[in-house]
Amino acid sequence: MAKRSWFDPESNELMFSKYLEQMESWQSALADGVVEPEEVRQQAERVSEMLRVLEPKLNDELHEELTQVLYEWAVLQGMERLAQLTEEEGRH
Repeated sequence: MAKRSWFDPESNELMFSKYLEQMESWQSALADGVVEPEEVRQQAERVSEMLRVLEPKLNDELHEELTQVLYEWAVLQGMERLAQLTEEEGRH
C-alpha cells in the first residue's frame, strides 16, 4: 500500500480534517447529526486497539518519537476544546 502523506503538497497543512470526512467511523457517528457517548467510547476503543497492534511493531527510537507526537496531539486536542468552550462562553 502506498503511503499517504499527512500534509497537503501545496499548502503543507495537515490533511487529517480531509481524511476525517472520508472515514466510515466519522460518517457513521454523524449519520443522525448527534455524537452519542457510546459512539465516543467505541471510537476510543477502536483507537486503543489500533495502538495496541502498532506499538510492538515499533523500534525503541520510533516508539519514543511517536509517543511524543501523541502526547503533543493530546495537548492540541485539549487546547482546541478549551478554546472552543471559551469562545462559546463569550457568545453567551
